[in-house]
Amino acid sequence: MDRIRALLFDHRRPLAAAFAALAVLTGLQSLQPDDPGSAVVVAAHDLDSGHLVTPGDLTTVSMPTKTQPSHLLDRAAAEGRRIAGPVRAGEPLTDRRVIDPRDLSGYGSDAALTMVRLDDPAALAGLRVGDQVDVVATVVDATTDTQVVAAGATIALVPARDDTSNDTGVIGVITDQASALDLAAAALEARLSVLIRS
Repeated sequence: MDRIRALLFDHRRPLAAAFAALAVLTGLQSLQPDDPGSAVVVAAHDLDSGHLVTPGDLTTVSMPTKTQPSHLLDRAAAEGRRIAGPVRAGEPLTDRRVIDPRDLSGYGSDAALTMVRLDDPAALAGLRVGDQVDVVATVVDATTDTQVVAAGATIALVPARDDTSNDTGVIGVITDQASALDLAAAALEARLSVLIRS
C-alpha cells in the first residue's frame, strides 16, 4: 500500500493533468449538439418590402432542425417572388415572408386578387407589398359619399419605382370574393383610395 501511495505521489502532476484533460474532453462532448441540422435558404442581405427575389439575394446556411421555422422555401420557390415585409440578412424565407399573386393558397379558399386603380397615383409612394389597407370609395355628387369597400386587404402588387409606364396608380390587392365584387362595382362610379393600417 505504501508503495502504491509513493507511486501516486511521485506521479501526482502527470495524473492531475490527465484527469483535467479527461474532464475537458467530457465537457466538450456534452456541448456537441445532438441535432446536426440541415441546409436552409436565408436572405444573403437585408431585403426591402416589395423586392423581387433574385438568386443573388439568397444564400444557404446550416441550421438546427429544432430551430427551423415551418414552411421553409427552397431556392426555386423563393426566386421570382416579392418580399412581403422587410427581411434581415440571415433570416430564413418562408411562405409567409413572400407574396406570389399567382398563389393565394396562404390566404384561404375565398381569396381573390383584384386590380385597383387609385384616384391619386402619388399614393403609390407610400405603399409596399404586404401592407394591410382599407380600400375607400368616394362618390363625388351632391352628397359626396365615402365608404370602405374592402377592409383589411393585402397589397400584393405595386409598380416598380422606376416604372414610368404606370402613371395610373394600378395596384393589386388580395381580398375575399365578396370584397372583390364590391371593388369591381365601386370602380365603375367612384374614386378609389387606400388607408394604410397601423
